[in-house]
Amino acid sequence: MTVAGVVLAGGKSSRYGKPKMFEKYNNIPFYQHSLNALLNAGVTSTYIVTNDLLASQFLQTNTKVLIETLPHNGPLYAITFAMESIGDCEWFFILAADIPFVTPSFIKSLLEHTNNESIDAVIPITEKNEQPLLAIYHRRCLPYANELLANNKKSMRPLLKVVNTKYVHYSRDCKDFTNINYQTDWKLDNGNGETEL
Repeated sequence: MTVAGVVLAGGKSSRYGKPKMFEKYNNIPFYQHSLNALLNAGVTSTYIVTNDLLASQFLQTNTKVLIETLPHNGPLYAITFAMESIGDCEWFFILAADIPFVTPSFIKSLLEHTNNESIDAVIPITEKNEQPLLAIYHRRCLPYANELLANNKKSMRPLLKVVNTKYVHYSRDCKDFTNINYQTDWKLDNGNGETEL
């Protein structure tokens, strides 16, 4: 089994007001927390999917930056672009770039479900909330994703309906899924010179 770790970091961050993937938690950029979780869980082949305006700001040595041909076309396009750009992997562990609390243990817990050859996607779910951008997709999803895009369907849910999807339940209190959408999501100055929720 081969796995590529893919961090989606090409969004406009319109609600945040500036590219939030470069904001820092514990002096580490948000996107780097996602990369660190993948690397520390043993996913050594890592990629960042972004656009040409942001690409030069990712200071990486061992992670390849993939620049979308059609930027700002949503996560389904970004995942499809990653699959088509990375030719030698079966599974793609997708992480958003605004989840600074994601952990290696979460990565490992989801990877345990990839041994079943009949499964095409492994999706965490908290109560009734699917988490398709902290999930794993097999290359078998690619033709279905391309067909959806050809029909101008850009959201993730239609894909999950047509492939063999396994849902893995997590507590609603699981901090790994916490994403930062607004600057007001942060509580500044906790007394230790750090920024935290």
